[in-house]
Amino acid sequence: MEKEMEKMKNEIISLIDESKLPIVKEAFYSNPEVEAVMERLYDQWEKNNHAGIPLDYATHEELLLLYKVAKEVVDSPHGELSRARMRRAMGLSEKGDEKKSLWKKLFKKG
Repeated sequence: MEKEMEKMKNEIISLIDESKLPIVKEAFYSNPEVEAVMERLYDQWEKNNHAGIPLDYATHEELLLLYKVAKEVVDSPHGELSRARMRRAMGLSEKGDEKKSLWKKLFKKG
């Protein structure tokens, strides 16, 4: 399992941190699940005097989640990533209820 975890860490770094596309980094790090995991990892990393990297403190399940999101982000068209970001900023679901128009969602009554 240790080898698998190390491989996932390296792949996450390669896909996200080494990406030259800001939209990829933004989409990954603004994902609510990623935010929650990364907050915990940074807390652990800081408590351990910045030994290693934050990903070193991830559980197997957390790495699986981060890896899955990283693959999804990298495999998504950039336009879709921008739309998802805008939906989150407006308080709408990322894959939205497409049946209602955006205006109806924004201006719905009470």
